[in-house]
Amino acid sequence: MKNYAISVFLFFISCTCSVAGNATDWKLTSSMDGFWIKSTSKNQHGLLLAYHNKQPQFLLILKTDSPSPHKAIPIKIQIDKGPREHSKLSLLEKRSEQSIFRIEIDDKQKNNMIPRMIAGLNWKIYFDSEKNKNHSISFSLKGFTAAFNDLLVANKIGSLDTAWLIDHKKDRELYCLLTTNISIQAMQYRAEGRSYADTLHLIPQTHYSIVDNHLAEIITQVYDIPLTSLPCEPRAEKYLMFSRCIQQPLQQRRQE
Repeated sequence: MKNYAISVFLFFISCTCSVAGNATDWKLTSSMDGFWIKSTSKNQHGLLLAYHNKQPQFLLILKTDSPSPHKAIPIKIQIDKGPREHSKLSLLEKRSEQSIFRIEIDDKQKNNMIPRMIAGLNWKIYFDSEKNKNHSISFSLKGFTAAFNDLLVANKIGSLDTAWLIDHKKDRELYCLLTTNISIQAMQYRAEGRSYADTLHLIPQTHYSIVDNHLAEIITQVYDIPLTSLPCEPRAEKYLMFSRCIQQPLQQRRQE
């Protein structure tokens, strides 16, 4: 997975966490230096997940003009109705209207944090101090799994942008990304009750001949899956589908 310096990472995320509006689902964000996924609370605080040295890193961006804390801030983390687990916030950077913290999570917690987020609905941070004893921030986990799959794929191949993949001669990665996206779209249309003919009409061509020449076959494979075996959320299967594709020789895939 792509590594990058925290200082560069902070430069790019600072502009994404002060946008006004309602709480958002998880979204993939990218720069030339890396990828991360982000959600925003109703109070415009930001929760981010990225990988650094192949380890998940969690950052909290607090929308505040308060002075910088002199020491780490004790917190408790809770997913849904699970136990409240002790953690702390370490200040990485103070800006005029926001403070960027790393959420310190030990290795044991990290190993099961993401599976719990995938299965969960809500991430809540409680401030464990006398002054802020009852203060908490909630982040929805809606959309986390789909965004996390995008993050895994982006880290694996370097970009989700087709032009970038073409420029870097990543034919195998491009083929698998496009066919995976088509399969997911087809699964979504099929789950809506659309016919094979409707789906074939609705899914646009990619302008990548190796894929477009087999568009009908890709959609047919989806409609050959027993309806009871279709995933409830196809986007949650993206990394698995992509990985299966990437393990096959490109020549074999072209001939299928």
